Amino acid sequence: MQKTKVFAAIDIGSYELAMKIFELSGTKGVRELDHVVHRLDLGTETYATGKISAHHVREIVEILKEYQDIMRGYEVKNYRAVATSAFRETKDKEIVMNLLEQQTGVAVQVLSNSEQRFINYKAIALRGERFHSFIEKPTAILDLGGGSI
Repeated sequence: MQKTKVFAAIDIGSYELAMKIFELSGTKGVRELDHVVHRLDLGTETYATGKISAHHVREIVEILKEYQDIMRGYEVKNYRAVATSAFRETKDKEIVMNLLEQQTGVAVQVLSNSEQRFINYKAIALRGERFHSFIEKPTAILDLGGGSI
């Protein structure tokens, strides 16, 4: 009998900090269990100043602590936390990432633009038969993320 696993994906984007909890099963595939979103406008600040303010860092810390509580409730053993455009544009991203990890225990990886696109395409391809029906004809995949428009 194959055991199911629970995985969390955290995305620190330009305009929201989101977490999805998934159940991964060899027989049933991937099933979304929960989706939590906090609106957080990092993009406007980062693109204008090149920095993330202390206020926003404190807010991210509080949200990540909340997400950790949720992950404990689902007994999540594995997670991945990524940051995208707003963090890529931040001059002090290493300092902010270290601070987040020290205060929350959550390690955040900043994705390059190409890494972000690749992960998005992989997520679309996970749709199995539905994905194959999409690509039978000429297909364009558009990403209309806040920081990447």
